[in-house]
Amino acid sequence: MRSNLSVIVMPMLALCSLALSAQDQADNAGLTLMARGNVTATATDTQQSRDLNRKAPVFNIDQVSTGAQSQAQFRMLDGALLALQSDTELLISEYKAGSATEQGSVVMELVKGSLRTVTGSIKGDAGNYQLKTPVGSIGIRGTTFQLSYINEIMLVGVWDGQIELQVTRADGTVENVTFGGGQSSSFARISRAGQVTPLLSPPAEFAGDTGAGDEESSSGSGSNTNTASNTVLTQATNSVSNQGSEDTSFIAAQSYQGSNNQIPVADLIAARTGSYQYNTLEQFSVQSTEGAVSGFQVSLTIDFDNGTVPQGELSFNDAGGEWFAAFNGVVNVDQLELGVNFASHGNERAQGQIDTLFVNGIDQILGQFVLSEIENPAVTAGGIFLIK
Repeated sequence: MRSNLSVIVMPMLALCSLALSAQDQADNAGLTLMARGNVTATATDTQQSRDLNRKAPVFNIDQVSTGAQSQAQFRMLDGALLALQSDTELLISEYKAGSATEQGSVVMELVKGSLRTVTGSIKGDAGNYQLKTPVGSIGIRGTTFQLSYINEIMLVGVWDGQIELQVTRADGTVENVTFGGGQSSSFARISRAGQVTPLLSPPAEFAGDTGAGDEESSSGSGSNTNTASNTVLTQATNSVSNQGSEDTSFIAAQSYQGSNNQIPVADLIAARTGSYQYNTLEQFSVQSTEGAVSGFQVSLTIDFDNGTVPQGELSFNDAGGEWFAAFNGVVNVDQLELGVNFASHGNERAQGQIDTLFVNGIDQILGQFVLSEIENPAVTAGGIFLIK
């Protein structure tokens, strides 16, 4: 009996030891800030998969995958912020921190889907940052950029800094193309065959890649009217600004992105748990093309455990009746991405846009919005607010 027990137990211990040693030998590449929906990591050496949740580590042997209507956000070991959108696969082959005698290095591969990143201390000046894609490899020089590879088309957007893409064309020739940083274009569409088409503005697909709201809001009126809303936002903003403005000096006094706080906003978000409601109105300035505004109210709830904004609404009155907007969205690394899924003015349907920013760490939210009637876009209202 003792002999049989020994035969059964020893292999199990050996297997556990091997599994632990494989994970121990893999360098920690980063930490999960938020995993929403189906988010997994598969170790490329053992092919073992595990579900990722908040604060779960990722390693430099992991292929991270997000399912449909899923998102993930990570703080990498060099301080970089990495956001993966739905239906994305990212292979982390190497993520090594630098030392006094050795530079850090990054090798990742976007297999499919969309990512957005704000790079950390590891830069690409010495060729030590490489992001492979189906259309070529990317080197960076301290930047914020976004990539999306869907249906054999790569979309590129550079918001700050510069990236260099080494494109392999169908005939086998290789060309280095630079975006951002004073180049002629910061946005582009690139085919699998290597054909580069510069764009003057961000690809329309990026606007739908924010993941604002849950499945319900994605198919709701906010998403369906998003394109139409964008076309009238400039007109609406100009119309509202012509009404004159109240004192907005409180904006300049705010600590944008927690600049007076030594802890990064993303880390503050990661440390908070549970749901929190921001509904105390500190200051606001709101104007309308229909005259004086009264009764302004705004509130929103953030579910920090799931990285979502399940509900939010604002309302106020002018001579044309009550303006009302309901919105929701997600926490994207260190900011909120919101979508208006219903809006009205009196008996008229409306549309609009709302943008927010964490200030004073994450204790307050500074927001701005523009609303307009769908049938009569000249009827608009908008403004700014500060809540806690």
